Amino acid sequence: MKLAKLLPRAEIVMISVSAVLFVGCGKAPSTDGSAANAIQAEALRKEVASLKAKLANAQSLLESLREQIDSGGAPSVTGGMSVPEILDELMQTSMSYKNRRRAQRRLSYLFESLALQGDAAVPLIREFLNKMEDVDFAVQREGESDEERKRRYSRFRATLNFSQPPTLRIGLMDMLAEIGGDHAEATIAELLSSTGRGFEIAYAAKIIQGWLGKDAYRTEVLAAAHELLLDPVEAVGGNHFDRVSKNYLFMVLDMYDDKTFIQSAQGMFINDDGRIDRTILDYYDNVGRVDALDAMVQAFRSGRVHEDDMDNLAEAASRYAGINPQADQLFRDIMTGDQYNMETKMDAIRSFTQSDGDPSTDRIPPNVLQARLNLVNNLHYDESDLMGKGMQLLALQLESQISGERLDERKMRDTASRLFRDMQKRESEKRRSGQRAPSGQPTIVPAP
Repeated sequence: MKLAKLLPRAEIVMISVSAVLFVGCGKAPSTDGSAANAIQAEALRKEVASLKAKLANAQSLLESLREQIDSGGAPSVTGGMSVPEILDELMQTSMSYKNRRRAQRRLSYLFESLALQGDAAVPLIREFLNKMEDVDFAVQREGESDEERKRRYSRFRATLNFSQPPTLRIGLMDMLAEIGGDHAEATIAELLSSTGRGFEIAYAAKIIQGWLGKDAYRTEVLAAAHELLLDPVEAVGGNHFDRVSKNYLFMVLDMYDDKTFIQSAQGMFINDDGRIDRTILDYYDNVGRVDALDAMVQAFRSGRVHEDDMDNLAEAASRYAGINPQADQLFRDIMTGDQYNMETKMDAIRSFTQSDGDPSTDRIPPNVLQARLNLVNNLHYDESDLMGKGMQLLALQLESQISGERLDERKMRDTASRLFRDMQKRESEKRRSGQRAPSGQPTIVPAP
């Protein structure tokens, strides 16, 4: 059987025409500097990009058919399938350990066939997406029970990078971007206001930014993300993507560098058990930065945070010491307060010497180092307090960073290690004698 016979006449003509147009449009337009020629050049560039995509789709379709022939099975004559038929088969597709490769090839073929329908497919894709139905294309391993599969995916972390569409709706979003045009764009924009799944909002945002630019649909995307964060919707029959929906929504805020949710996130930052939400802390670290400092300090001083999480807050807030008076005061309180354990103090010092809270700088500016040195030199301790010796070592390190003079780093590390071991030993002795709150209980921190 000849391969050409497996393709519908329209697809063969499209492949030929696309190839001819692609060659013809590859010539650079005349550039005389006029606005008209610039507009024409841009239009031709877009046309060439569109034809390249269509040609690539056609070539992929041919390759898919070749694979079916090479596998020994008779390929299905699906070239004449309508969009409803393609969508119906996609809805019926299931993947298992045994049929994975064959099903993946079939999925690729069906999605490509859908894209080749062009604008004609968009209204029906839009209608399908509005039904809020989906198919999970995750592979269930051979002999794996539903409970075992659920446990395996309990370790899943939010990501938007996939080798193939993980769900039917995600695959359809990919096809809309591939088809392009105003109608496809409007369909994805409509999905932002209709879906209740954080995963889909994040994926739609990724598609939109790659297709239309970093700030495209910023208002609509962020409004959808904010709404679901404040009023989550439970996805009936949800999967592992839905389990980490909040992570995906904060990923959206990160994608658009959105700081407008800092105060709203503060109300979700500490749960009923006194544990901080690491997703929100990452949002404060990556996006909020110094603008989120007040939220972090308030949480630290609230008396609600579990002792085991105090070190994370101390580390995050101490990045802004020498820059922000609020961070200066918090660092001073941590270093001189008996209510904070050694882990909290050490994490504050580590952040104090390694970061200024600005991810664009690879080292702490000299003026910030000097401000931090002044802060350390103004801390006062009793002679018997080992932390005073620790601050002397910290001052030497800061002076070295400012002057550029090299210290005997090995000797400094060894001295610091011995000192902090002694301090931890004293802390353990106090804990055993009942002078500190038992481990695992919230530490009550009075407001200044």
